[in-house]
Amino acid sequence: MTYRPSDHRIAVIDIGSNSVRLVVFEGGGRFPAIAFNEKVMCGLGRTVAATRRLDPEGMVLALQTLDRFALLLREMRIKEVRAVATAAMRDAENGRAFVDAIETRCGFPVDLLSGGEEGRYSAMGVLAGIPEADGIVGDLGGGSLELVDIRQGAIGNAVSLPLGPLLLMDEFAKKRAAAIARIAETLQQAPWLGEGKGRDFYAVGGAWRALARLHLERGNYPLHILHHYEMDRAEVMEFCGVLAGMSAQSLVKAPRIAQRRLESLPMAAAVMRRIFELSGCRRLVISALGLREGLVYAAMPEELRKVDPLLDACGDIARRSGRFAEHADKLLEWTAPLFANESAADKRLRHAAALLSDVAWQGHPDYRAEKVLSEVLYGRFGGIDHRGAAKVALALYVAYGGTLGEGIAGDVERLLNNGDRNWSRTLGLGLRLAQRISGGTSSALRFARLEMSADTLFLKVQEPRQAIAGEVVCRRLDALAKAVGRKSAVLPE
Repeated sequence: MTYRPSDHRIAVIDIGSNSVRLVVFEGGGRFPAIAFNEKVMCGLGRTVAATRRLDPEGMVLALQTLDRFALLLREMRIKEVRAVATAAMRDAENGRAFVDAIETRCGFPVDLLSGGEEGRYSAMGVLAGIPEADGIVGDLGGGSLELVDIRQGAIGNAVSLPLGPLLLMDEFAKKRAAAIARIAETLQQAPWLGEGKGRDFYAVGGAWRALARLHLERGNYPLHILHHYEMDRAEVMEFCGVLAGMSAQSLVKAPRIAQRRLESLPMAAAVMRRIFELSGCRRLVISALGLREGLVYAAMPEELRKVDPLLDACGDIARRSGRFAEHADKLLEWTAPLFANESAADKRLRHAAALLSDVAWQGHPDYRAEKVLSEVLYGRFGGIDHRGAAKVALALYVAYGGTLGEGIAGDVERLLNNGDRNWSRTLGLGLRLAQRISGGTSSALRFARLEMSADTLFLKVQEPRQAIAGEVVCRRLDALAKAVGRKSAVLPE
């Protein structure tokens, strides 16, 4: 697969033990957008443990699904197609023959990945969305579990184990104790798991996302986004312990989770709990990016992989949606006096907010604040956790006239501490002032600058340009000064 920096599309087809999925990625940036995403739960691996063959009904459904995908790809005129098959196809006696049948019928090649390749691509998918990831990646598919150690962007120890929930359910049925024993025994093949102590565990795969969704719903979490959802060690041990002891029937009313996925949850929870017992990992981090995104990431040029995915995505949105995309660097510089002793992480978030500061301009004036809040919170961004997304979103909410503590912002604020809220309020009011002074043109910001003393926030305006500090500008300066605990003053220079 060739990755080109353009607006072309790349299709990835993932033929897994549990599901068959098509994802079409669009654009040639560091964090390409998803133009199409469809999944069908086929259950190809449901009978592999018992019969060593793919599930017959699953094969029929998979072929029907792949016929549809092939037709769609022709209609979309997509030439770059990467189709891969994983554990069920590897382990089944008729897996290779089924791959051949798919290739003949659908007209695209299918790579039968080894367990090592599957783990490597899944780890690269995690790095695509969480570049700073340091810990153990676990990709739980229907037929296998891939474990990979990642440090400073590099892939270390890796192993593929036959611990997929479909495989365990097929082999052990209702013999729960035997299944738990098999999980414990099999994980001994990864003696390096103990190196995860005090580090993060990055969970990939639909079963573990479903587990996280249950936990999210139970806790009334304010942001319904699974990517980068976190649970601390104690929460994982308690929740997975309860879930592992439940039956699929008792989970039937779980919200927004497919029945076939529910059936695998107790086994998925049992595997997760045992991993945390052995590894000593401090925290669970859900990654919505895995094998499919890893295939795209692996095809990128090395220099593109080094690009910040958050700032790249924000810049792309600004170019497509904003009026003054080039304005961001000046806004970053202009608001800097408000943030003395700023950390590199906060400066990066401030840069993201500056890039996105004009994206809601086309919305109705009464709803621009809500629009930008929603777009940032629920947009597809890499390289940012929930807390960071909330900080940026609330800053832009304030920039468009929203008030913290009111309306939909109130729930989102639960993700933040007081320092975070003050940061969002200050940045939002700073951007609001800058946009009013400049009218969106970076050149106008050269006429005025901020300076902060112990008790006063000054707006210093060039002598010939005093008219730029009009009544509305002064009101916004007053609001910003109040937010930073100072009085305001306009001075010529």
